[in-house]
Amino acid sequence: MGSRFRIAWPEQWKKKTSLAHRGNNLIYTPKDFIVSSGLYLITVVACLLLRSVDKTGDTSYVAMLFLTDVFLTAVFTEGYLFSIFCAVLGVLSVDYIFTEPYWQISFTLAGFPLTFLVMMTISILAGALASRAKQVEATQRQMEREKMRGNLLRGMSHDIRTPLTGIVGATDVLLEQDESLTPQQRRELLRSVNEEARWLMRITENLLSITRIDGENASVKKTPELMEEVMEGAVSKFQRHYHSIPVQVHLPKEPLLVPMDPLLMQQVLFNLMENAARHGETVTQIDITLTREEERAVLEVADNGVGIASDRLHTLFDGTQQPEEGREDARRDMGIGLSVCRTIVSAHGGTITAKNRKEGGALFRITLPLK
Repeated sequence: MGSRFRIAWPEQWKKKTSLAHRGNNLIYTPKDFIVSSGLYLITVVACLLLRSVDKTGDTSYVAMLFLTDVFLTAVFTEGYLFSIFCAVLGVLSVDYIFTEPYWQISFTLAGFPLTFLVMMTISILAGALASRAKQVEATQRQMEREKMRGNLLRGMSHDIRTPLTGIVGATDVLLEQDESLTPQQRRELLRSVNEEARWLMRITENLLSITRIDGENASVKKTPELMEEVMEGAVSKFQRHYHSIPVQVHLPKEPLLVPMDPLLMQQVLFNLMENAARHGETVTQIDITLTREEERAVLEVADNGVGIASDRLHTLFDGTQQPEEGREDARRDMGIGLSVCRTIVSAHGGTITAKNRKEGGALFRITLPLK
């Protein structure tokens, strides 16, 4: 709910002030005060309007509306403070505004103390449960981010160490046995050093992409960008490294503006194309298609290679891919590029999935919100 509807609050309105030395439940922010006050006023106005329309004098709906107010306050504010405050204020409002005699506090009415206690208890519990559920969800998101970050760091440390070992080994041979090497052997060693250095450079680009993501909020700074230009940049970068694989780009009739970090999305598209080129084995063409589905932009990267092994589909994006046996480049087949893709796309509020095409090859599908 919060990801689809957001208000750009000023930073000073979101500054948290804790009323307790320990714990995060008694937190105060100007934003929370405005939200809780607004919800309370809306509830009061709605109840007054319903009372003016309903001539039967039945006010049973009032308590339910104020319970809803408490619940929404707990959902849209931090901690327990404002939900408990709204629970107390709501019970008093039911008695003062919506119980005869109106606009008077009537603690002496028969049965009122019990009603007061029951409604107060339900309101506080509803607010506390909603706040606790929100905190549990936030904790789970944080744990998922930490797990993803750990997988990325473990995989990247492996991939960084591998090319460095190759570079050190090749240069040691060149330094220690240079006089006994033939020109062909020297050229092969230099070519190996060059390839390892290029691979290390791509790993560094992925690592830099991750550092552009806000770790606390798992989000990125987005600006409306022409998706066509981002695709063009990614394809140009890919073609510089893989000349022999043509890329066909399919665009909609109308230009599509998508909120994004363009450098990060270029990295995603490049990673997907490179993954197809390196692991598709028989890939001779890559197709990138851009379409619009309601309020989302959809990007599809398809190839005509061997596809994805069925037992690897469920762990494709988590950075835990184990090397495939019998592959010359198995030492680099750790899925780090795809894990980076998922991290970036998720930070944009989108989704990424993979499947095998019926006609052969792999298909990666990315959706990005247009708002």
